[in-house]
Amino acid sequence: MKLILASQGFTTDEMKIEVAKIVGKPANEINIAIINETACELAGEKSKRWLIHELSNIEKHIGGRIDFVNFRTHSKEEIRTRLMNADLTYIVGGKQHIYSKLFHETNTVDLIQEVAEKRVLMGTSAGSIVLGKQITSPRFWAERYNTKVENFEYQELELVPFNIVPHFLRKDHEKWTLEFLKDVLADNPFTVYAITDNQAVAYIDGKISFIGGNPEILGQN
Repeated sequence: MKLILASQGFTTDEMKIEVAKIVGKPANEINIAIINETACELAGEKSKRWLIHELSNIEKHIGGRIDFVNFRTHSKEEIRTRLMNADLTYIVGGKQHIYSKLFHETNTVDLIQEVAEKRVLMGTSAGSIVLGKQITSPRFWAERYNTKVENFEYQELELVPFNIVPHFLRKDHEKWTLEFLKDVLADNPFTVYAITDNQAVAYIDGKISFIGGNPEILGQN
């Protein structure tokens, strides 16, 4: 199983190099399938400039075929064909709860798992969080989403035994300092990694490694 949980994708040459090693092909030969439906469901007043920037980094660093896979319009067999024809499936950020709902309602959780087992699966921000273990800390949910985890019908996919907090130390996330995260995640029963936009956590056949330096480690374990 090969998964990469990133914060902001191909922001550095190091990210490109390390992802290419995991895929097993030169970056200029990697074919990529992009899942991007959650950004379309974000509020209209929220600028999507970040999305253009993230996609431009893919075009800059990945030289093979680029495909977009629509889970609402394509059949399950068509989705599987497109994902299996790619070396790397890339789940863009937005809101992980939308992805949880999307994969469950389209009955494609098994396809996401198959990609992780047979190809390489990479997420950024919310696209990473949905792949991880469900964070249960009540204070984290109250602070980040002003709600309770029990209020969401669909949970994370839990393909890896940890999760991430993306965009660590970014200016628009000033509230989420290391001290603040340690506090609100103190009772979380598994590891949560706080990663910057130049970092990622790789999970390759049960082994964890870091891209872009060591992240901050939070939670009880």
